[in-house]
Amino acid sequence: MSNFSLFRPGAEITIDDKKCIGCRRCVEVCPEDVYNLTKRENETNPNREYKSSVIYPERCILCLSCIEICPTNAIYIYGKQ
Repeated sequence: MSNFSLFRPGAEITIDDKKCIGCRRCVEVCPEDVYNLTKRENETNPNREYKSSVIYPERCILCLSCIEICPTNAIYIYGKQ
């Protein structure tokens, strides 16, 4: 019997909606297409028209590229930045 466990992708990812500026950097850098840009409902500020959303957290391979590239530190994985 082996002592190693097989890595399975997936992570608990949250995005702080107040911090996210919809810059799209996490969408572009993610190798597993975990993120998507979505339009904010009833947003009147044109600079905050979009936000990043986690659509496939089960695909996350914990490369942490999204955390490194986020200019506003809006992304949390397992509650940590």
